[in-house]
Amino acid sequence: TRIHVLRSTGSPVTNAPALMAGQLTRSGELRDIVDSFQPGIVHAVGYGSGVFVQQQQPAHVPAGLGLPSHVDNTTEHISAPDELPMIDLILTVSDCNAFHEHMLARYPSHYSALARLCGPSFCATLQRSERCGAGVYFNPLVDSPLIAGGEKNRCKGRKIKYGVVQTEDLVDDLTNWRWLYLAGRMQKPTVNVDGLEECNRIALAQAQNLDMALAASLLLLGGRTNSAQTVDLTSLFEQIAGLSYAGDPRMDVGGEDPDKVSKLVRSNGQEGRFYDLYRQSMANLQQMGLMEVVRRDDNVRAIAIDLDDDATRRHLWKSLPSTVNRGTCYGVGVESRHASAQHLCKCLVNIVRPAARRQSLKGIVTAGIVKSVQYASAKFAKGALRA
Repeated sequence: TRIHVLRSTGSPVTNAPALMAGQLTRSGELRDIVDSFQPGIVHAVGYGSGVFVQQQQPAHVPAGLGLPSHVDNTTEHISAPDELPMIDLILTVSDCNAFHEHMLARYPSHYSALARLCGPSFCATLQRSERCGAGVYFNPLVDSPLIAGGEKNRCKGRKIKYGVVQTEDLVDDLTNWRWLYLAGRMQKPTVNVDGLEECNRIALAQAQNLDMALAASLLLLGGRTNSAQTVDLTSLFEQIAGLSYAGDPRMDVGGEDPDKVSKLVRSNGQEGRFYDLYRQSMANLQQMGLMEVVRRDDNVRAIAIDLDDDATRRHLWKSLPSTVNRGTCYGVGVESRHASAQHLCKCLVNIVRPAARRQSLKGIVTAGIVKSVQYASAKFAKGALRA
């Protein structure tokens, strides 16, 4: 197949204030929520179906026409905020004990009865304990703190779920894939909340996380395809989106939408956001001569890379974190692209499964029985109970 090389400048993509295709929530609107919380938040991102539409576009429908009926192509028109999905937020704090102390005093209804009884030290310990999940404390199904009326904000009247993580723990997950939990969420498009305290450590760690996600996905795709020469970008982005679901017990028991990964990539505007997110990581590999972004004769963008080349696979493996590379000396499981992919898949499952299982169990304590049942029911309605 004839291919045409596309040169990437690697220039950064700036956040526009207007809503882009398939976007439901602006950075400024998320900032209003964050500002109503404890002031020690140093970094925040919004993600999930409350921020970006997660509805696959049928092949015969032009972009934008597969949105919910009350949202137009630019999502500017919304009939009722409570019709929109719950907003997901990750809040990074410098002191989780101080954060929980402030929030328990100001928003006690966000916490379970047990958390209110035991206090902020209990919450902080539960959040960061190695035996209790992935270093994050979630409060789901919380009413938006924004009061209705006044200036238009799509976050008013909506439910939110926010996860609290200590800066050190987020950086650890982003750079070492200690749990591949929040790191996995940040391997997908998010909306950065602008105007918060600068945290260069997180920005650098996130860049490394994206580089590693691209390398791992290329290795995994090498084991799935008959040809090691080209990989179309849609398949690449779906592989990236699925990294953090490898071994996740929620996928095994129907606690997640089986089409989740596909919707994360194929929904309105998402492929463009994935491309922007990984533009620099792809440019880095292209500058090293390991791959090229090309356009095939059928006008599909793809990556040209020789995964049968030992040196290429060696470089990709060396860019992965120690949690994956531990015990791997480019020997067992890495001799061919197929063996390399199988070995990597096992490594990812061994990281994701225990962390996801513990985090799910912790959610019962942090959210309480009632909210846990409500939240799980909504998840199973999209998964095992879907008609």
